[in-house]
Amino acid sequence: MFSARLWFAIAMVFVSPAFAFAQLRFAQPMPDLGELRGGPVAQHRFDFVNDTAMPIEVLDLRVGCGCLRPVLAVRTYQPGQKGTLLMHIRTLGQPSGARTWQAFVKYRQGDKEGETLLVIAAKIVNEVTVEPSIVAMSVETTLRQEVTFTDHRAMPTKLAAVLASSSAIKVTTLPLGAGVTKIVIEVSRAAMTAARQGETLDIYTDDPAYPHLQVPITLTMASRADVTATPANVELVGSGSQLVRLRGAGGQVVRIHKAQSDHAAIQCTWAAGPGNEATLKVRVDAGLLATANASAEVRVVLAEPAGATLAIPVQVRKE
Repeated sequence: MFSARLWFAIAMVFVSPAFAFAQLRFAQPMPDLGELRGGPVAQHRFDFVNDTAMPIEVLDLRVGCGCLRPVLAVRTYQPGQKGTLLMHIRTLGQPSGARTWQAFVKYRQGDKEGETLLVIAAKIVNEVTVEPSIVAMSVETTLRQEVTFTDHRAMPTKLAAVLASSSAIKVTTLPLGAGVTKIVIEVSRAAMTAARQGETLDIYTDDPAYPHLQVPITLTMASRADVTATPANVELVGSGSQLVRLRGAGGQVVRIHKAQSDHAAIQCTWAAGPGNEATLKVRVDAGLLATANASAEVRVVLAEPAGATLAIPVQVRKE
């Protein structure tokens, strides 16, 4: 289940002199969790012990992707003291099939530092999907976004409730049959409490195997600039691309200084024209996508009108 590249990384960790002393000993640093249902948050406990005669301080917990969330209550361990690192694994939006996740535990003993690699393996089975599984919305006045819940089984579950964590988000559901429910979220800028806030869409079902699914939502107050983007939201499939036209109010000249995405898989190029407008090309490199679906934001800084900026939400899904 481990790739050749990952085995090489593991081997380098164990042969490197910097990590040759394994003072923080994990009972099972590379567990295989077998099959995991895609959707619910999975958990795994890493048990470890300070197997030395000196105290050890855990300095940092680094994860290979945002789908991992480590929880460690105590950071200093005395000789012989045992501990547990609880790892939450977000499976919603993960592609079906074999998956591995990596995390690094950095620690210090006296004047020496060490690092332990943890690798979790599992096979994701997606009976229930939510698309997109992560939502980012740049709101100028009000903005709507559709989320599709699909139960692919012959006997689909029913949604018991769909709730948003903020009063700025209005939620409505539309059952379409055959296990598909359309969830529409509408955000009011006037009801937002911060320029950028993190919220959640909580989906509850009547199936004990899928009691609670959670979709992260990032809301950003868009600047009310005199420049508009068409389309205002970009959707990309596979390794596709999308042209976005930037128009100035009253026919004013629009020129792009730079455009950059907050996701490594999203690339931007731009050109002047046609006329006083500017054209932005947003492209996705599917090979850099870690999950089947992703949300990103392209931030455009304009040379004309000078100082103006635009935030363009981007939704990506693999073919």
